[in-house]
Amino acid sequence: MARKSSVEKTAEKAVKKVHTATIVLALLFFVIGCIGGVVVYGQLTKNDKFDLLGDNTVTLKIGEAYTEAGVSIVSFGRDISDKVVYGGDYDVLDTNVEGVYQIVYKVEDIRWGDYQRVRTVIVGDPDGADGNQPGTESGAEE
Repeated sequence: MARKSSVEKTAEKAVKKVHTATIVLALLFFVIGCIGGVVVYGQLTKNDKFDLLGDNTVTLKIGEAYTEAGVSIVSFGRDISDKVVYGGDYDVLDTNVEGVYQIVYKVEDIRWGDYQRVRTVIVGDPDGADGNQPGTESGAEE
């Protein structure tokens, strides 16, 4: 059997000296810290929201003007609605062209990182628009 170095002997003595109460207290403090973190996070984010303003689905006649209602975004108690990034069909929405458009709203924020909201804008009476009307399912027969 190989001889143990002085470092190994010192380490073994230190491990043997760890009292059971020390381990119990360490686990107790860890659990209390986790619970405290969850409570604090809940308090910091209890009023946070990422909501569409206006209707989720907007129906327009061809040529009718579309008015963007926007979103309301609150992160850690601060209004960050001005940081919204518009995507999807936002840049190609043309109320003179019949179709179904989807506007995607995102924000670069630690709280709302991968979260997004979508508004559907239906212009005219395009094929497939029935499934986007409130209260209907896509492909549902009447």
